[in-house]
Amino acid sequence: MAERVLAGIQRHLEAIYAIEAQHAVKDFLIGDSQLEALVEAGLVDAELKGTGEQVLLVPEDDGFSLALYLGDEIQGALAREGSLQAHCHATEGVSHVLLLLWSASQGRPLRRLDLELQAEVDKASTCLLLDQGATGGRGRHDLLRRLFGSVEFGAHLAEHERHRYREAHRLAQVYARRLAGLLDQGVGALLQELRCFYRMPAEEKRRHALAA
Repeated sequence: MAERVLAGIQRHLEAIYAIEAQHAVKDFLIGDSQLEALVEAGLVDAELKGTGEQVLLVPEDDGFSLALYLGDEIQGALAREGSLQAHCHATEGVSHVLLLLWSASQGRPLRRLDLELQAEVDKASTCLLLDQGATGGRGRHDLLRRLFGSVEFGAHLAEHERHRYREAHRLAQVYARRLAGLLDQGVGALLQELRCFYRMPAEEKRRHALAA
């Protein structure tokens, strides 16, 4: 069931950004037992246990393999559906994998801040579009309050990591308000903006997120 939800999120993001990944994100999915095995093998940090969602580069003899860790609790919540938090965790993971794959195909460098900013934007844009279809946009402002209101960062994070998450959150919060306003011009205007944003160089993307 979680794999089906991930596939749906991937299709939604690919449609939003007019991109097509060459891999199914669900094929990278691992849960608690697989993560535990990687920790015991010394391939990933033990502090990742209990984080809920992480994209991992796992060392191998000839390079690295990619894995998307979603905790069993989150996967269970996805299977039951109706959980905004679980949906956001899953969207963040799918967003990370898609941006990694797309940037690699374009030969673009990628920083962790870029991954986190795009994931925050993807959570907001998918929720806004789903609400637009369900309520005609009447719930958009409440959604943004739920997404960007009170936020807590994991206790395992170092200070520089907390700074990165805070900055991504700050930039996306400002940008998401603009995206919500664009819906008054129709879904087409929102999609045009998002597709342009996705393809911007990283520094331009961060400046654009704060532009009036």
